[in-house]
Amino acid sequence: MNNVRSGCRAAAFSAAAAAIVVLLCPAAASAQGNGNGHAYGLHKPKGTSTSGPSAAGAPELQVSGTGIPTFGSWLDDASVMSPGQGSMSIGFAYWRTPAYREIDVPTVDGGVGVTPRFQLNFSVPFYHASEPGGPVVRGLGDLYLSGKVLLRDPSVDGRRVGCSVTPLLEVRSYSAPDTSRMSWALPGNIEYRHPRWRTFGSVGYFSRGALFASAAWQASVTRHAAVTASIIRSHSVRRDDLSVALGLAQSRTDVSGSLSLEMTAAMSVYGAVGRTISKQDINSATLSISTGLAYSFQAWR
Repeated sequence: MNNVRSGCRAAAFSAAAAAIVVLLCPAAASAQGNGNGHAYGLHKPKGTSTSGPSAAGAPELQVSGTGIPTFGSWLDDASVMSPGQGSMSIGFAYWRTPAYREIDVPTVDGGVGVTPRFQLNFSVPFYHASEPGGPVVRGLGDLYLSGKVLLRDPSVDGRRVGCSVTPLLEVRSYSAPDTSRMSWALPGNIEYRHPRWRTFGSVGYFSRGALFASAAWQASVTRHAAVTASIIRSHSVRRDDLSVALGLAQSRTDVSGSLSLEMTAAMSVYGAVGRTISKQDINSATLSISTGLAYSFQAWR
């Protein structure tokens, strides 16, 4: 989680950040990143080609591809935890599309500050996914390992504006034939702090073929509660003829809203809800719900 000191208690902001992380992330083909980080993907493909008659009496047409556009996104800020400060969140997420349902239990995210300008994060969910009426598939979801590098601290000398980069490694639980399960991404993040609210966002590229841009607004509503609204846009830049033939969208926009409540100085609970608002297809999130517990601790001094 990130370290927030702008108008709200740190734990409340941390839980709101965790809600963004968990939301809109089906574990079967995606994962969450920590420190406000967030990434998502699509359902597992069932085949790599499709066929059909091109005309009466003509041979069938073969279309190559995986049948899924390559999406990926990340949402992060410019804050890092102090050296030795750590965080952990354990959550539950429900994801529904027209094609399948997924429950992620548990989703585990963690991080620790290493230096005043660097922190390490990890994220991994355990998923239970199925098509309506079909068997349930279970397993570990995608693993995300990231390191946030602070370039400009928004909390120093009243600057209010900060920036960071979050190089990350993605290890997918599934990959299309002849493709690597490992990929990388490089999000650039910016943050603006106001005494009672803040806004932040990310832009970047996933090596598996996706551009993205995201933004969030976060504010305190009471001393112990914070709300967050976010929007995430991803575009597939890797051509996949099968997904085009199936009429699947090559861009996607998701929105979410979350609420976090500080229970103690070190513990918060959060809840979030969201959905895809762009073109609806079999990969769109018709509903996403998440909830969980976030805990901060001092790993060393």
